[in-house]
Amino acid sequence: MNHTLTIQLSGSEGAVIRALGLIERRGFSLDKCTVGEVENSCRSMKVTVSSSRPGELLKRQLERLHDVLNVELKPATAIKRRIPGIRPVTRSI
Repeated sequence: MNHTLTIQLSGSEGAVIRALGLIERRGFSLDKCTVGEVENSCRSMKVTVSSSRPGELLKRQLERLHDVLNVELKPATAIKRRIPGIRPVTRSI
């Protein structure tokens, strides 16, 4: 399953690296990561991870980090896999 989390981090050095390291160490595969600066002393990070483990588990673990101010978990979505070689046929008249 895919899980999308929005994480508010303090502006301290290494905060993003510590959060990403925790995600990897806990067995979640990072699919997408976007980091932006909200204020001078705060960063916002949006990550999409995939794992068979519940996203609520990762949320609770991230909240324990000193640099994390807030974590929001969006509902999980199933992974959509494409079957190679099969595509819709369209006819132009």
